[in-house]
Amino acid sequence: MSQDLPIGTHEGLPEADYHVRELGVASKSALDLVHRSPAHYKAWVDGTLEEEDRLAFKRGTALHCAVLEPEKYARIYTAHPDFGDCRKKENKAARNEWREANKSRIWLPEDMLESVNGMSRSVLAHPLASKLFIGGKSEVTLRWQDETTGLQCKARVDYLSGNGATAIDLKSTDNADYDAFKRSVSRYGYHRQAAFYSEGLRALEKPVSYFLFVAVESAVPYGVATYSLNAEALAKGLSSIRDDLETLATCVKTNEWPGYPVRLQELDLPPWAA
Repeated sequence: MSQDLPIGTHEGLPEADYHVRELGVASKSALDLVHRSPAHYKAWVDGTLEEEDRLAFKRGTALHCAVLEPEKYARIYTAHPDFGDCRKKENKAARNEWREANKSRIWLPEDMLESVNGMSRSVLAHPLASKLFIGGKSEVTLRWQDETTGLQCKARVDYLSGNGATAIDLKSTDNADYDAFKRSVSRYGYHRQAAFYSEGLRALEKPVSYFLFVAVESAVPYGVATYSLNAEALAKGLSSIRDDLETLATCVKTNEWPGYPVRLQELDLPPWAA
């Protein structure tokens, strides 16, 4: 995505354009890396940081498409058959023929496609979650300028309700149970995401009253649960995000990208270990 993308909300922006890495443009993923260390963020922008689990990312992208854009999902996703040992000439030829016939589609391993199909069916059959994805807009890209640091910011909201009062984020998870997902919120910074996205919508004069998570498990029975965050969690998320925005702004200004603290650090045990 070019830094020339106008301030505002945008629909239909290709996912690849949104995920372009731009030095000094703040996204939730970028700020998570700044939170780890500015050096990690800079390596990510430069393309030298090792990628995360690409299969998990691919499954998440497919799930979003299946739930939010089902017609597109049916058109572009397909299972890649198992052609056996492709060192054998006939197997390799069959595989190559299939790939040529399906080169315009996105291939997923058969077990992953089965999982995505099961998750999407479960979400769309859920008495509450299914109603959240009706009458609104999906995959809405936000572009705004942070008032304090002057940094350009971006976010991609999974779904905005028709009245604009609610933002919904769809999450694939191993465990959607209350306590387990609460740990996921802390581990993956979902409270930071909710705060950052809400700030973007507020800056664009489209404030939301609610930021909700729809969590769906990636294995049978594909359990679904819906969650919101309390005011304390959102405040902590916003405070954390603001610290990272300030750090990023300083690093951009000085062109210095420090790693971990250069001092001896004393460790204690996390609360759950007590």
